[in-house]
Amino acid sequence: MNQYHSIYLPQFTIGEDAFGTFPERIGRGRKAAVICGKQAWEASKDYVLPSMERAEIIVTGAVVYGKDATWENVKLLEREPAVQEADVILAVGGGKCIDTVKVVGDRLSKPVYTIPSIASNCAPITQISILYHEDGSFREILKLKNVPVHCFINPKLTLAAPVRYLWAGIGDAMAKHVESAWSAKAGEALDYGSALGITAGSMCFYPMLEKAEKAMEDAAKGVISRELEETILNIIISPGIVSVSAHPDYNGGIAHALFYGMTSRKCIEERHLHGEVVAYGMLVNLMVDHDWEKLSRAWRLSKAIKLPVCLGDLELDSTDPLEDVLKVTMENQELKHNAVSGNKGDDTGGYHGVRDLSGIRRKHSGSDN
Repeated sequence: MNQYHSIYLPQFTIGEDAFGTFPERIGRGRKAAVICGKQAWEASKDYVLPSMERAEIIVTGAVVYGKDATWENVKLLEREPAVQEADVILAVGGGKCIDTVKVVGDRLSKPVYTIPSIASNCAPITQISILYHEDGSFREILKLKNVPVHCFINPKLTLAAPVRYLWAGIGDAMAKHVESAWSAKAGEALDYGSALGITAGSMCFYPMLEKAEKAMEDAAKGVISRELEETILNIIISPGIVSVSAHPDYNGGIAHALFYGMTSRKCIEERHLHGEVVAYGMLVNLMVDHDWEKLSRAWRLSKAIKLPVCLGDLELDSTDPLEDVLKVTMENQELKHNAVSGNKGDDTGGYHGVRDLSGIRRKHSGSDN
């Protein structure tokens, strides 16, 4: 039996004329089904459809994916005539839309191309999909057979979306570096892919400290600047390189595990974005790691752009024991491997750190609740 390991690094095009590369990247004369978020398609179709027409790509239909990334929506989409007729699938939307489409493409063996309508996560280029129950609570992380073939990023679309998505994406990306670097401290020798991914992960963090605040300001003004484009890439592409390169042991940590635990609270699911909650978990992760220098820098940026720095920012009470949240957090697969226990399955060190969620506040300021 052959033993091998493959890494498929993301392919992407960024720029206001990114869709002009459809003929080379997708191919002329192919049949494409568009699966989209409703608002995302309204904002993007005037850019996408003319480019598809010029590329002689036949659109079999535009289908709204649903409202969440669920198995129920996956199965409905698989039965759509437009999807069945298509040679390829074009996913247009945010992370939940794209994660749903990736599962559909994987199950139907149809190539998936992505157009992110917001810059808030690395879903457009990764080989996993995060699925939820119909009530919005976390269900599972699904490993897929393939990565999306190509990602087309038009900064104009991100400017058409509310700036809060970019804001949340900054937190989500920064957490990717913090989690992968922390997980790698377990002491095992890193294989090539893991070392590559963890090294690339620094792009998710350090450039944000220098450019994220300016990128937010430019996005609010509708200005496509170098800082904005680089921030978009460090939200979508850099974390994606970590995801597709590094072993799963180094692809998660406290920040995301805590997010999945917090989805058990209705206020989180209904009123707070994924990256927003993960940004708070990043601070918890750094506290557990006792990396006070990095925590201080991340804290200052979070305060400057108003990412959450305490439970009160997420409508949670610091006196709440959060037992339901912590139970789901500590059972999450993101913590099966951690810097304390490696692969031994002992999450005690992670538990005590996560359990003291108010520790961030005590370390930095007595005024935040």
